[in-house]
Amino acid sequence: MLPSLHPKNAQVQEGFSLLEVMVAIVVLTIGLMSGALLMANLYQSSVRSRYMAVATQLASEELEDLNRYPASSSYIDPHIAVPAGSSTCGIAGETCIGSLAQDCDSGTTPACGSTATVSYHDSVWLTTQAGAMSETYQMTCTGPPAGNGNYVTVAFSPNGQAPTYPAPCYTSPPLGMSFDRRWVIEQNQPVAGVRRITVLVTLADKTLYPPVTFQMSMVRP
Repeated sequence: MLPSLHPKNAQVQEGFSLLEVMVAIVVLTIGLMSGALLMANLYQSSVRSRYMAVATQLASEELEDLNRYPASSSYIDPHIAVPAGSSTCGIAGETCIGSLAQDCDSGTTPACGSTATVSYHDSVWLTTQAGAMSETYQMTCTGPPAGNGNYVTVAFSPNGQAPTYPAPCYTSPPLGMSFDRRWVIEQNQPVAGVRRITVLVTLADKTLYPPVTFQMSMVRP
């Protein structure tokens, strides 16, 4: 008969001790928390990238609109005109109109906060309904139903067809992403004879950190 490989009094260890189990749980918890934090950061970065892309598009869109207004030696459209002596943009030593820091409107005498004849700001709400992208602007209502609210919605169909005008008006904005746009027009900048237009787009939702803002400029006659 073969002798036993283990002495009778030898203690054979089986399984894990309580300390080893606790250490394993701590390591697993740290790993799971790190993974969850990474996923949350990735999601927030994805959302922020989406908002930044929209803000970029809205800034470019506004610059294109402002670039369409005529300006010649005989006539300058009021939307891009910079009255002599105006300095509402807050840049020292420059003749400019509009503001990136507050909503600015121009009346007979250009000044922020006066009765608006030309606005240097707007708000845009983006929604999707029935596969069509809609943009809602806060402005004076001119479409049907006339006088019913100050929110004008323009819908762009998926097939690329131009939206139908006049656009409908509503008494309240829709639910969706909201962006604020402000712009400044500087006369004789960066050189004499031209004007520089700068548009700042800001996401209205301030819960996302850092805040989503995008600024773009162009130079035109």
